[in-house]
Amino acid sequence: MTESGPRLRSGFTTGTCAAAAAGAAAQVLAGSACDAVEVELPDGERVTLAIEWAERVRQGCARAAVVKDAGDDPDVTDGMTVVAEVEVAAAADAVAARPPAVGFVAGPGVGTVTRAGLQVPPGEPAINPVPRRMIAAAVRAVLPDEPVRVTVSIPGGEQVARRTFNERLGVVGGLSVLGTSGRVIPRSEDAWMRSLLPQVDVALADGNDTVYLTPGGFGERAARERFGAAETQIVQCSNFVGDLLDRCVDAGMAQVVLVGHAGKLVKVAAGVWNTHSRVADARLETLAALAAAAGAPPTLVVRILELPTAEAAVDVLADAVLDEVWDDVAERAARRASERAARRAGDGAAPRCDCAVVAYDGAVLGRSTALRAASAIVDRAGARTAHATADVREAASPELELTVVGTGPGAAEWLTPAAWRVIRRAEVVAGGRRQLDRFAPPGAEQVVVAADMDAVAAALRAHVGRRVVVLASGDPGFFGIPVALRRLLPNARITTLPGVSSAQLAAARLGRPWHELRFASAHGLEFEGVIAAVREHAHVLALTDARRTPQALAAALASAGVRARLTVLERLGEPDERITTGAAARIAAQVFDGLSVVVVDREEAT
Repeated sequence: MTESGPRLRSGFTTGTCAAAAAGAAAQVLAGSACDAVEVELPDGERVTLAIEWAERVRQGCARAAVVKDAGDDPDVTDGMTVVAEVEVAAAADAVAARPPAVGFVAGPGVGTVTRAGLQVPPGEPAINPVPRRMIAAAVRAVLPDEPVRVTVSIPGGEQVARRTFNERLGVVGGLSVLGTSGRVIPRSEDAWMRSLLPQVDVALADGNDTVYLTPGGFGERAARERFGAAETQIVQCSNFVGDLLDRCVDAGMAQVVLVGHAGKLVKVAAGVWNTHSRVADARLETLAALAAAAGAPPTLVVRILELPTAEAAVDVLADAVLDEVWDDVAERAARRASERAARRAGDGAAPRCDCAVVAYDGAVLGRSTALRAASAIVDRAGARTAHATADVREAASPELELTVVGTGPGAAEWLTPAAWRVIRRAEVVAGGRRQLDRFAPPGAEQVVVAADMDAVAAALRAHVGRRVVVLASGDPGFFGIPVALRRLLPNARITTLPGVSSAQLAAARLGRPWHELRFASAHGLEFEGVIAAVREHAHVLALTDARRTPQALAAALASAGVRARLTVLERLGEPDERITTGAAARIAAQVFDGLSVVVVDREEAT
């Protein structure tokens, strides 16, 4: 299938123009004039740009100008003059003295970065890393040894910047000097979108049934370097994610992997298929919602909403140990893509859709479930090798790792945010049937825990290398479950997340201080221990079970001649919670839920 229509003319980025102007200024300093300068683009191609004018400003300082040609792209900077002034270190004390340093200064019309999250730190001129490298290379081609300072100016840039998102991003005072490829690829909507579609046909013709759909340079680089994608497998979709995905479905692709920067793919996760900022932008709102769902506290949610970019959220989420949010973004984007692909395919076969979210530095932040299972991609610390298999991953971590999570009285609202985060990411969940029904995430393997801890430990040993969670009712420390697991699994790494115990909730309901109550348990034990505790202490909090019920405890106390007033707290934390108080004889005559808390207040003989 071929596409017809006029071919759109490409242009050059502001960074390429600045590099050409800097090269021309350097030539003036070297004693030669020129009306055109050759610049090397990031992909190695060399292009020639016309010089509008060049002049010596003073000894050791010259400047030159290039008029930007953005081709057929509706770029706001098209036709603007980009000026670069090059000054040697002898006349520029702001540049580091050690050669061959190249310093950068924001001249009139070029902004300064004031907020974190962009590719350059706050306080620096808004000249991105790729343009900086191109400018430095152009200067070094003429002045290889001397440290210099390059001031980039764009006359009228401050006024034009008001029509951009610069101020919102934290770039003040002018425009940004951008460009990852050196070229401006025409992006005039329908024509530009249609020009992208043939890439899918080329990939198919080359024998590929898997393509990597990338919105831009960050995704393209990650697809190549992190996933080993062949050049013919990489399909640039720009902002037209939905349209290119549809083309992949129509072409009969077996798999589509979305690989792109967090700022683009978080929009796809929210169901936005044209990711241009003028179409829709709910990046931070989506991230804030996913962070909240992962257990982020309200203060962190508010902070995310106030960030300038999605990139800025990378460190914020990492500091809060909420990196799994990026996996959620990838999973949601993959799910959205799968649903769209299925609708497009109708009765036909739809491709499997996966997703990987990357940062500016190319690090893989998050992957959809299937992609995580398939490979262990290099992480931000570089700890893993690209395309390491699951077997290799497991070999690197042979120990069983598990987390014991306290589920509180049993209602979801009593779970701590930390507990929610761990449970949501669990691959294996062990617990009682009721706990598994309430808390086990979809897709997680379930292990039913009975009274036999030896059997539980044996079952858990089979899950080395997986994220294992053991659900404990109440607070895990109350019954010593972590202690038992450490004894039975001496080589395992066990983390305990405490929860609200039913005993704590009972004391809170009754307004009783902890120090006033002695604790006793009838779980798996006869009542002698509880009766002995009541004889020794006037106020006892006892835990009952299905066989040793509250009414049976009341009868045992009465039979032992202990006069007491009992308060039975049933189904604590549940909507049908019930609290009943009365003398032992009255309690013994009623029926209660076996798994209850009973507060026994001994009455002194008169």
